[in-house]
Parts: sequence; C-alpha cells; structure tokens
Amino acid sequence: MLMASAFLGLSISAMGQQAARSAPAGTGIYEAAINAKDGYIYVTGAGSRKAPGGAIYKIDPADLSRVDSISLKENPPFGIGINNKTGIAYTTNTRTNSVSAVDLNTGKLLATITNGADKSHTREVLVDEQNNLVYITDVGDPSNIWVIDGKTNTYVAAIGNLGKTVTGMAFLNGTDKLYVTVMGNNSIAVVDLKNKKIEKSFPSGGESPVNIISDGKDRLFVTNQKSGTVTVLDKEGKLIKSIATGDGAIGIAFDPQKNRIYSANRGTGTTTVIDGTGYHVLADVATGSKPNNVKVNPATGEAFVVNKTGGGRPVEGQPVVIDKNGDTITKIN
Repeated sequence: MLMASAFLGLSISAMGQQAARSAPAGTGIYEAAINAKDGYIYVTGAGSRKAPGGAIYKIDPADLSRVDSISLKENPPFGIGINNKTGIAYTTNTRTNSVSAVDLNTGKLLATITNGADKSHTREVLVDEQNNLVYITDVGDPSNIWVIDGKTNTYVAAIGNLGKTVTGMAFLNGTDKLYVTVMGNNSIAVVDLKNKKIEKSFPSGGESPVNIISDGKDRLFVTNQKSGTVTVLDKEGKLIKSIATGDGAIGIAFDPQKNRIYSANRGTGTTTVIDGTGYHVLADVATGSKPNNVKVNPATGEAFVVNKTGGGRPVEGQPVVIDKNGDTITKIN
C-alpha cells in the first residue's frame, strides 16, 4: 500500500541543508541500505508487540512511498547490508541469532545462516563486494565477527576475541583490514583479515563508540553514544576533531559528493549535519522520535534517516499512544 509523504518544514542551515520530507516506513524499523543499481532504499522492520513479524520494506527515494515488502516473519531483521554486484541483501536477525540472505530481484529467501552456537547477538553487516564476503558483528564478551561466503551464503569462519561489545565495522582504503568499534573499552580495533587477529587498537576519542564509517581514503568517523559526539580519526588513530552532536549519537554516514558527515542522535531526535572540511555543524535537523540509522546515496547526495518509534511498553489499562514521528524515514537533501 502506498503511503503519502508528509512535508516537515524543519530547520534550514545557511548551506541550504533541510529535512525535505518524512513518511511512514514500516513497523519496528531499525536500519536501511541503499541499492546502488536503482537507488531504492531497503529498510528492516522487526514488527512490534501488537504486530509481531518482520520484513524488508522497499522505499522509493523520490517520494518515500513504500512500494513493496519482503516478509521475514520467522527471523525478524535488524541490521542490513547489500551486495550490489549480486543483488543480495543480508540481514542480522538478533532475536533468532541468525543472518538472512535475500535476493532483492525476486524477493526470495536464499538462506538462513547460523554459526552453530547456542547464543549469539548478530548486529551489523559489512559487505566486501570485491571478494564476495560478508562480515557480521556478534556482540558479546568477548565479541566475534562472522565471515560469510557470499557465493554459497554459508558461515565459514569467525574472528574471535575482539573485546567486549564490538558493534560497528568499516573498511578504510581497502578490504584487507577491518576497523571495528569496541564499546567495552572505548576503542577502535584494527583487524588484519588475512590472519584474523587484532593488529592494533587506539582510543575512539569518546565514550561508548557504537558505529564507524570512513571516507574511503584516510579518515574514520565514529559515533560515541554515551558522550554524544562524532570523532574524526586518521588511520593511525590520531584524533583530528571531536564534534558535539546530540545525546545517543548512533548512526553515522559520510557523503563524499558534498563532503558532509551525518550523525543520527537517538536521544535528541535530531540528525546532525557536519562540514567534512572544517568540522563545524551545518545543521541539527529534527528528523523523528529516535533517529537510529542514516545512509547516503553517493550518486545523489541525499541522506535518509531511519527513525525508531519512541513509544514504550503500554501501561495496563491505558490507551496505546500512537507515535506519529516514529517508524518513519526522513530524506535530507
């Protein structure tokens, strides 16, 4: 069913950065990934207590209408990444300790992947399109990273003993090393993928580093959830800049076209837009109840923010409060 977008009329910076529109995206939404071939946005939804289930929602980037969905009711999805060469999406299904491989062209579930362990906590997805490999953070104490073969969609190895609460991952200027956030000790671990071991670690520059992305050259951008900051680091770990964003900074994205950094701040309901040269804040845009994830289409420079619902567990005997600004996706031009 198509849903009309609602114009927000939110804050506009001197650079003309604005929230163009927002629209409902699904139920229990969490993250998004952009298909580089057609620009469509794929949003994960894990359902709700009233409407259990799970799906990947296909969103039109032009008007944010929902044009299709793929049911994943048995394994509700949270994290998502796409291999644009194969057209396969990989979702982390935290509740069932698994990963789903889904053909986006047919909507067919290709595989449900597990590591054979009794307990795991699959979280983030990072796809190496060049080598057709998929990396999954498995949060714990200690944490590990799954390695999935994209040709067979099977679990092939684990990178273990990475520290307490490893969450986000990024490549820098190649796919031979992983840069991962270790919330347990406020650090970034550099993992050599050839020998599957930590090569070195350095401070994230903030408290509770949760997600990380790079400019593809020599800079790393980290959201630090507890300190409400984005830190900019060079590849050796030198702190270039710490930028105050908002409480609960969690989602991070970089736009190479406009040289801008985006931080989705769950605690303040805002997404901070940062100049990638001088590192000053261009705008704090009110995007939704709990901004959780942000992705940029590098071809257009448009940013899309996934806003979780702010509604908590209903109080017995009280009417359910509908959160109109939650379970939405917002486009920032």
